[in-house]
Amino acid sequence: MTFPLATSPPPSCLRWWCRLLRDRSCRRYRFRMHRGYVLFGSLLALSACGSSVSSGSGGSTSLGGTDSGAAGGGAAGGGAAGGDAAGGDATGGDATGANAATGGARAGAGGLSVCHSEPDLTPSFPAPGALDPDLVARAAAVLGSCIPDDGVARNATHLWLEHLGAPRIYFRLGEQLDCLANADCGCSAVEHCLGLVYRATPSVCASSCNGDVFAGCGDGAESTLNCSRFGLSCDQGANCVAEAAVACDGSQGSTCSAQGEVTFCDDGFLRKTPCQALGYRCVDGKCAGLGDTCASDSSFSQLEAVRPVGTGCTGGTLQACLGGHTTSIDCATQGPGFSCQSLGDSFFCGLAAECMPADNYSSPEAASCDGTTLSFCNAGRLEHLDCTALGFTGCELDRALGHYGCTPGATLQ
Repeated sequence: MTFPLATSPPPSCLRWWCRLLRDRSCRRYRFRMHRGYVLFGSLLALSACGSSVSSGSGGSTSLGGTDSGAAGGGAAGGGAAGGDAAGGDATGGDATGANAATGGARAGAGGLSVCHSEPDLTPSFPAPGALDPDLVARAAAVLGSCIPDDGVARNATHLWLEHLGAPRIYFRLGEQLDCLANADCGCSAVEHCLGLVYRATPSVCASSCNGDVFAGCGDGAESTLNCSRFGLSCDQGANCVAEAAVACDGSQGSTCSAQGEVTFCDDGFLRKTPCQALGYRCVDGKCAGLGDTCASDSSFSQLEAVRPVGTGCTGGTLQACLGGHTTSIDCATQGPGFSCQSLGDSFFCGLAAECMPADNYSSPEAASCDGTTLSFCNAGRLEHLDCTALGFTGCELDRALGHYGCTPGATLQ
């Protein structure tokens, strides 16, 4: 699903916010706030993409604050192929958004002080087999409701498929899975667990690192992000990285590293996507299966994430096509309780075949609300979650209001 932007953002705004915390496809999603539009479905873009909304002099706006304001679907292929600074002065110390919240508009139903979980301060990248399907569902509901550019079902898919992606922020949200799933404080969980704060631009502002805390500005907005929450380190130019950043100009196409990774230029820096480590081979700058030739789905980019396309099931094994060559995937390795599933003419590794999982770019089956119950597809299993159990007060799907699941979401007063 795509939405037209109400107004065209400045090109520099589009580039900067995409680079920091963008939608996986960097598509143009928006949702309506109380007094303006927000690019990429998050409060991060407020004021950065226009001057119609102000959060007050010296105030701050966070993704989930304390005040009254604001493959394939867990499958490989198939229907989808130092310091804690969540605010304050971002000095690398341990500041949870409370000190940064004065004077600003905030998001979410609860406050940071009522969150019932703690972020993992030494996170490690989880293997798909270690992910709890119930925790994935709860975390996806929080992420999709509070940062709704991807939607709830797509966030579930992203959490299952993170091991297939490059080490970017949006492929590392699973490192705070327990915190997001168990915070029980509505949208406050996003700031509390991910340590991300947005505020008005100070008089002097430039991208910088203070320990693992990244701070950057663009078009009237400053964002502070603790890279360590994602198991990454801060780089002044490349934001959050897994290793020392190497600049590039995009003139060279994708290549294969000595370790069999797909290496490509994106946002002015070289990025690496795992391939050989996943049991595939890197050939001519793309990841491919080890078997016979097959017809690949060329509509999906294979640079930033490996996306096998399911073609059939053999017992619990998914037969798939990747980079023009066949491959076989043991679905039991892709998630607890996973097996090869088929629905219509699609094949995927998942929990069930009750619904079509989302992919990286769209959700075949929309989420729905029944009272306070949010229903959506999680790896082929239809979930029914009570939003009040996650610290929200209701459930609503209304694009005009910017409601994409549990409410209140990201709103401004």
